[in-house]
Amino acid sequence: MKAVVYNKKGLPDKLVYCEVEKPEPNDNEVLIKIVAVSANAADYRSMRMGIIPKRRIFGADIAGRVESVGKNILQFKPGDEVVGDLAKYGFGGFAEYTVAPEKALIMKPATISFEEAAAIPMAGITALQALRDKGNIQKGQKVLIVGSGGGVGTFAVQLAKYFGALITRKRILRKGTSITTLS
Repeated sequence: MKAVVYNKKGLPDKLVYCEVEKPEPNDNEVLIKIVAVSANAADYRSMRMGIIPKRRIFGADIAGRVESVGKNILQFKPGDEVVGDLAKYGFGGFAEYTVAPEKALIMKPATISFEEAAAIPMAGITALQALRDKGNIQKGQKVLIVGSGGGVGTFAVQLAKYFGALITRKRILRKGTSITTLS
C-alpha cells in the first residue's frame, strides 16, 4: 500500500511517499480503508518533538470504511463507515489502510462527507473537553474564545452556543492585530 512515512534521512523533507506493507488487524483491531485524513497540530507537534509513531506513519484524524475486523470486535463489520482519532493508538492515517482498536472509532454520520468527518475528531474533542470538562460551561455564562478561527476555536464557538453561553471571540489576524466580536 502507499503511505506517507517519516524518514529521518529523507531530504529535503522527512516525509516520504512510498510503498509499505499493509497492516493486519489483530483480534482486537479494525482494518480501515482510509478515505479521508486531516493533518492537525498533534501530527506536526509530535514530529517536531521527535515523537515518531512506531510504524512511522502520522495522521491521527481519519475517516474511512471498515475492511475487516478482528475476532473480538463487536461494534463494527466490513463496509461500515467510521471516523476516529488515532493519536493515542499509534497514528497511521497518512496511508491507504490503517488499524485501530474499536474504542478509537465511531460510526460516521451519513449526513456528512468523509472529508468533513476527518476534520472533526481531535479539534472537536479538544474543544468539548475544554468547555465542558475543564471549564464547566453553564447556560448564560460569559465565555472568551481566543483563536476562534482555528480548528479548536471553531468547534469551541459552536459548542459554547450549544451550551447557551454568551460568547466573545477574539481572532488574531496577524502579529499585533486582532478582531473581537460578541455573539
